[in-house]
Order: sequence, then C-alpha cells, then structure tokens
Amino acid sequence: MNNDKHDLPSLTVKEIMITSVVTVFPEMTMGEAKEIMRLKNITGMPVIDKNRKVIGVVSIADVFQALDEHKLDAPIRERMTVKVHSVKPEDSISVALSLFRRYQFGRLPVVDDGNTLVGLITPKEVIAGLAAFLKLEEINEGDLGTKSGSEINRTLEFHLQGGNFDQAGIAASTLKKTLQEIGIRPEIIRKATIATYEAEMNVVIHADEGILKAVITADKLKISVNDRGPGIANIEEAMQVGFSTAPDKIREMGFGAGMGLPNIKKSSDYFKIDSLPGKGTDLYIEINF
Repeated sequence: MNNDKHDLPSLTVKEIMITSVVTVFPEMTMGEAKEIMRLKNITGMPVIDKNRKVIGVVSIADVFQALDEHKLDAPIRERMTVKVHSVKPEDSISVALSLFRRYQFGRLPVVDDGNTLVGLITPKEVIAGLAAFLKLEEINEGDLGTKSGSEINRTLEFHLQGGNFDQAGIAASTLKKTLQEIGIRPEIIRKATIATYEAEMNVVIHADEGILKAVITADKLKISVNDRGPGIANIEEAMQVGFSTAPDKIREMGFGAGMGLPNIKKSSDYFKIDSLPGKGTDLYIEINF
C-alpha cells in the first residue's frame, strides 16, 4: 500500500494561519466571553496579557460549565485552560494535524519564540490550505509527461484511518502527480483530485477505516472506496448539497460541510454508492480520459 506523505509537510503554518485573531483578556468575565463567541460565531479564543503573550484558552465548553454553575460573572482567568498547546509559524502543517488528532482541539494559537500571539490555526484552515496545495484550481500543463500504452496502467492503494487528519490529501496528491507523469489532461486531473480528496475526507470524518484504490487504464480512472463505519442511513439525503451527518465535535472543528458526495458525483462520469447502516459504505466512480 502507498501511504507516503510525499511533500505535504512542506506546507507551513504561516502559509495558512489566520492573522486577525479574536482574543480576550484574563480580567474579562465569562459572560463577556460568551457574548463575543456568540457575535463572532466562534467556539474558543486565546487569552492574552497586555503584551499579547498567550496565557490560556477559553472555549465554549468552559462557557457552558460556567453557565451551569451560575458563574458567568467569574473572571476568565479562573475558568480558562492554562495548559496551552501551540505551534510556531515555521512548523509544518503535519505538526498541527498531529496536535488536532491527539487532543481533538478546535484551534491552536500560533506564537513566536517569545510566546507572543501571531495567529491562529483551525482544522478548517488546514483543509483549505491542503486544497490550495493540491492546486485544485490550476494544474501546470508544463509538468505533464508523454507516456502511453503499458506505462499508463497503474494501481494506487491507500489505507485510511478514521479521525486521522494527518492523512488528509495524501491520496489525492499522489494520484495527481501520477496522472501528471502519465500525461493526462489538466481538466481531468483536476476532477480526479477533487473526487479523491473528498472521498478521503469522507472516510477520515465519518468512518472507522477504509481502503481507497485508484486504477488507471488507457481510457479511464477507476476509484473505489470501501469503508467500515456507521454507513449512510439515507443516501438520497446525503447526496443533497449541504446535508451532513458529521458529529457536532467534527463540525466544531470546521469539517463536515456536506459537500463531499455531491462534489464527487459532479467530478465523475460514472458514480455508484451503496451503504449499509452500522456496517459501512462502498463508493465507486469512473472518470474518462
């Protein structure tokens, strides 16, 4: 099986982080934090001192607990999380992805060597950054090869683990490069990359594990994805743009926008999906060259 990360780690936190960060001060109240989160539609914020040093993080979970205990008038310093995990601008996104996966954070402060806040990164920025890295909107035709015949026939296979966001984009990136080497047209490569990327994310977000297999022949690309997981109760609903069965925690992290299956179908010339609730889902698509 091919599970190399190739050059995905070359993408750095600095390239995708948010630089305009909503913050709070420790002397502010939990009630004020609650109102800021409501107005800004966010689920957490770094807590900084007057020198913009990160001294904690306050989340919507902290607000809910304060609400339950009738402590919304308490200062944030008394309720915030003080053990803060952060990343540096020069860190690769694989470092951030590992922290997101290990601790299930919804956000990570980005700090310089002096622990001064310089940005914020969430899984949403990581996925958007990966999509840009994969150049879904632009394939450089100058990189294409001129292979034909038996050189075209390739099979790529990837084992995907549910919840492992470190893998996001690896299969799509590998397939894109392979198609470029073969000499497939840019518009076909773009469709294949989008479909593969969305299929990867569906497994990572929804399933326990899965196998993605891409078979390249002289006239088409065949992609099959077989996962083990909760399955899809209503495929017709799942095919609607915006519909999502992603858990609340995954949605809080910025995933599960409900565009996966519609995007895959739109990018395919043939599309078939079968699912058994409680067992898993089998997806098969073809893209003609």
